[in-house]
Amino acid sequence: MFTLLTNARVFSPEDLGLCSLLIHADRIVAVEKDISLFDGVNEVIDCRGKWVIPGIIDQHVHLTGGGGEAGFASRTPAVKLRDLIQAGITTVVGVLGTDAISRSPKDLYAKMQSLNLEGLRAFMHTGAYAVPSPTITRSIRDDMAFIPAILGVKIALADHRGSYPSFLELLRIVSDIRVASLLAGKKRLAACAPGESAGRDVATY
Repeated sequence: MFTLLTNARVFSPEDLGLCSLLIHADRIVAVEKDISLFDGVNEVIDCRGKWVIPGIIDQHVHLTGGGGEAGFASRTPAVKLRDLIQAGITTVVGVLGTDAISRSPKDLYAKMQSLNLEGLRAFMHTGAYAVPSPTITRSIRDDMAFIPAILGVKIALADHRGSYPSFLELLRIVSDIRVASLLAGKKRLAACAPGESAGRDVATY
């Protein structure tokens, strides 16, 4: 069975103007200026005045909530699926921030997997602002090598909320990322927030 969207302004990502889109199951199978109605179409949706865009990838979201730096009452709740969908986000990467005491990578992993089960594409970084990095397996290498959804490691550099790691500590983290990426066939990724300049020498390692 097919669903036909008509009169939609389509960005792919360039502006294609007004188009019709034909959807079969969960796939867009055709984008044309005009698609004629046929017997297999069981639903027609008039998108007049609406835009259709590719799903947005948000690579830095506090899925289990953020805040907490003004006391426990300042903690924000976990992200809800409808909030992401309404913002046009279809792929998300979850991270921890300052609070790796009342929140943990295991908690983040559980939230990430719940979003995957609800139909979103969700991933995560292990670690948080502090060094040594909190992990699921007690090892950056093991987290990255054995957990497919973990893409990299998050740490804080040149940030008053971080733990001011030494250059040698940063080299060890980057080495762990590199070796785990080689073994697992992943891209190497360290998410540094927010003072990137402090990690330029490490990033070239």
